[in-house]
Amino acid sequence: MQANDPWTPQTPIEGVMHAFSRVGRRLKAKQPGDTIDHSAHIALFVLRCSGALRLSELAARMELDASTTSRHIRALEQLGLVKRSPDPDDGRAFRVELTDEGIQQWEESARRRMELLSAAMEGWSEQDMRTFERLMTRFADGVAAHTDAPANSAWADKGWAAVAPRLSAERRTELNTDFPADGDTARGNTEKNLESTT
Repeated sequence: MQANDPWTPQTPIEGVMHAFSRVGRRLKAKQPGDTIDHSAHIALFVLRCSGALRLSELAARMELDASTTSRHIRALEQLGLVKRSPDPDDGRAFRVELTDEGIQQWEESARRRMELLSAAMEGWSEQDMRTFERLMTRFADGVAAHTDAPANSAWADKGWAAVAPRLSAERRTELNTDFPADGDTARGNTEKNLESTT
């Protein structure tokens, strides 16, 4: 193979890497209707999963330095998406939390991405979707088990599962995220697992 020949995956592992590269950049890219960039979206996601946090805690969970996180928070404050509140445990410190507008912005952004995923799987059978979910979850668990992560990163394992119940019932119905029978059982098990991480 010459250096400039088009590359195609030669093994299943290469195929997985190639697929993740294609999907990852598209999910990180701004979707029509997005008003904030990916880094800001991550900050909102962390706060939505975790609630109010000190700036240092937020930086640790985002795996960014404090100065970079502080810049993100200043920008989000100017947009009215986050606010500072006194830390009840330390009067000299403050915590960052989402405003109502911040919650709405995150939910709208999450909805757009779920719609994208739903459209990408249009025509799939329910069995295909369940198999894909099971294998992706297994894969994510495997990656997490073999990757160094900060001790306080357990919040991240909550992921969408922690946030999805907070979406309005109307939106979840629109997105068909309420699965019958097996899905209810799986979601119940997920919620039990989430409770054990908090």
